[in-house]
Amino acid sequence: MKLYLQLFYRVVASEIQKLRSTFVFWLTIIYPLGTVFLVSLIWFGNRNAKVVSTDQFISNLGNSSSFFLTFFIVLLISLACNIEFKSAMLKHLLTLPVPRPIIYLGKFAGIMLFIGLAMVLTLAFAYLSLLICGLINPKLGMGINFNHAALVLNLLRSYIAAAAIYSIQYWLSMKLKNLTLPVAIGSTLIVMPIAILIILGITGLISRNADFLRVITYNPYSYPYSPGFNFVKSTEIVIFTSNTIVFILLSIVSLAFGTWEFSRRNIS
Repeated sequence: MKLYLQLFYRVVASEIQKLRSTFVFWLTIIYPLGTVFLVSLIWFGNRNAKVVSTDQFISNLGNSSSFFLTFFIVLLISLACNIEFKSAMLKHLLTLPVPRPIIYLGKFAGIMLFIGLAMVLTLAFAYLSLLICGLINPKLGMGINFNHAALVLNLLRSYIAAAAIYSIQYWLSMKLKNLTLPVAIGSTLIVMPIAILIILGITGLISRNADFLRVITYNPYSYPYSPGFNFVKSTEIVIFTSNTIVFILLSIVSLAFGTWEFSRRNIS
């Protein structure tokens, strides 16, 4: 067991070392920075409003980051796997005395660390933005009643809700061995529910709010941003909903299947 853990650690460390010198690292910075900048522009535009609440900033950040998060995950995972195949690093790894499941899971863990870093950076940039806005206009700052827990939980909910995307997109990217096709499939799955909603809404086939949510929440690629389409807003932030638990289980199953399939694949 100790040997397997050491091998796993080496694969993860190797993955981090490789990706930090690629566009994957910059993408990990661009996504949170761009999201917070967009929300901050909207927040700063409210400087002349009579009533300003940081709850609105938290809500806007949660909705924006959850929507762009899905595209970020698809692009980052696809790009990281494509780099592996372009550099022929995977063939080199397979010649080493390292079990294939450890290679598959170690690479996945390395990529997930970059996704986790994006969440940490989003929080850091959000606090920095509020600090700067507060210096420009005091009522746009955090204040003494700022809900720190809501800010963290709002972001955390999206990242956990995206559980199924991580393992499914990773398997697709490792299987298809190119960048274009996994990104195209992932992006289509993200926007397809919105397209369906628009078409069915125009034709009058969907008229109730529950029907709008049902189309989005049952798709693992659109589920992370589904709270933004909930017309009945709630102050309670529930992370582990029934759908989230189902998608976490789906993620585990997908990762186990991908590990099994990769162990038996003929990689040329």
